Amino acid sequence: MDSTERETLSKQRLAEAIVDKTWQVPAYEGAGPVTMTLRLPEVTITDSEGRFIVISPRQSELVSATMSDIAEWLCYGDEDWVGDDE
Repeated sequence: MDSTERETLSKQRLAEAIVDKTWQVPAYEGAGPVTMTLRLPEVTITDSEGRFIVISPRQSELVSATMSDIAEWLCYGDEDWVGDDE
């Protein structure tokens, strides 16, 4: 079995696996808590009022990076901002 076949088989097994993992972000400053649940092939983000969005695992990586950018902007403002809107 070559590396391409192994990679394909690995992806297939991961897709078929029952993965159910939940993380909770505690309430802060009057907002939250937020619950994030991974159930392959989707990630569901639910707010404290039960509203939710469903995203792909790849999108969750992008959401995380964007949230990091937002936190940095809140700390430092526009002077050090390096975002997509430049």
